[in-house]
Amino acid sequence: MRCLSILPSVFLESVSSFAVLVSLKACPLLEQSSQLERAPLDLVAVLDVSGSMSGTKIELLKRSVCFIVDNLGPTDRLSIVTFSEPARRIYPLRRMTDEGRDSAKAAVCSLAARGGTNTLLGLRKGIRVLEECREKNPMSSIILLSDGRDNHASSSQRLSPSMYFRNQDGTKEGHNFIAVHAFGIGTDHDSTFLHGISDASGGTFSFIETVEAMQDAFARCVGGLLSVVAQQLHIRVKPAFDGVHIERISSGRYPCKISENSKAVISVGDLYPDENKELLVYISVPAASTKPGAKVTKMSLLDVMCRFQKPVTTEKVNIEAVRVKIDRPPVLNSADKKVSLEVDRQKIRFQVAEVIAQAKELAEKRNLTGAQALLSKTRSAIASTPSAQSGDPLCTHLDDELKEIQERMASREQYEHTGRAYVLSGMSSHSFQRATTRGDWALTTQTFASGALYDTTTMTTMVTKSQTL
Repeated sequence: MRCLSILPSVFLESVSSFAVLVSLKACPLLEQSSQLERAPLDLVAVLDVSGSMSGTKIELLKRSVCFIVDNLGPTDRLSIVTFSEPARRIYPLRRMTDEGRDSAKAAVCSLAARGGTNTLLGLRKGIRVLEECREKNPMSSIILLSDGRDNHASSSQRLSPSMYFRNQDGTKEGHNFIAVHAFGIGTDHDSTFLHGISDASGGTFSFIETVEAMQDAFARCVGGLLSVVAQQLHIRVKPAFDGVHIERISSGRYPCKISENSKAVISVGDLYPDENKELLVYISVPAASTKPGAKVTKMSLLDVMCRFQKPVTTEKVNIEAVRVKIDRPPVLNSADKKVSLEVDRQKIRFQVAEVIAQAKELAEKRNLTGAQALLSKTRSAIASTPSAQSGDPLCTHLDDELKEIQERMASREQYEHTGRAYVLSGMSSHSFQRATTRGDWALTTQTFASGALYDTTTMTTMVTKSQTL
């Protein structure tokens, strides 16, 4: 864990909205002992087998699920639920031993496409599979794939999918909290609905524009799920000096609570190997001593601590607190005014994520002109930042993303066709700082839009494995 302030020094006067970066990076997963280090997974595949999935789609779906089966370990368990008009559990939750793999593949090969689409029925059944099992692995998740729109869900259900991930007291933090990673195929799926499901559950939403990318999209997601090295990760931040107050925290979709005494807790949850989480804490800095002849002094701003659980041993680990300090000189020199590029680039990333969400709101209100203007203005603003002018690759990636969104918002037809799904997948990725598949795989494998910004080593290894089969 590292902490950096936006400036190394602050003049004697008080300052508000002073940015401090809290940066976490998970440890790597050693290849030779990966099965021992990682947490066993309970995975339920909830698959659309409606009539629109016939032909090439259903065949590629079979191949993609068989790829998942081949890459699960003997301690992992898999169940398969299909939905069209009815929903059926065609394969119970079983360990992926050699025998388990063979029987799972036989179930996959029996898939046939017919009927309408009842996504919620399939999702409910998938959730019940995990809730009702007597023994549980440390990790559990659902992957949900669909290429169409739910023929049975009401308007309120489509608009408020979070109701399916709430406990009776209305919270999302409980024994039955299950992340759903949703995948929308093609241009006819209900991206708003699928994104709502994944976002409400703490999962990700991927947009598979071309069906040929299905297996690689699954590979990226499962590559992460099969490599969790930390669970229940919480970051605690508290002022280290009287007068320092936490104003707000940029943490995306990770829950953050700031108490009345200005202490904060950010709940991150699970971490994949080599995965980075970058958070920004904005504070007010009090005035320093203004006595005549005052010299440069150090002021402590924050103490940042981290706690997580090892998934295999359930051992609780506390990371030693990091103290953030700055200089308070009576006179600032040029070095004191030099902005930290690491902090600046993360400010830009959070700004871009907010702008993308705002552009989507404008597009939904049929104000594409306003959305385009906002995106253009943001691109110009980024270009003038210290990070962009230094040639920072993150800024280049973010500019490429905004440009791609502009192109997909060129017309109402283009936005409805692919733009909305592309934007929602990007929002999902930025919100959780986790890779998603976006758009045309062939087009985006060498660009930011493929999710490379948040890819981990295990994700890229699994995608490479998928592509070389």
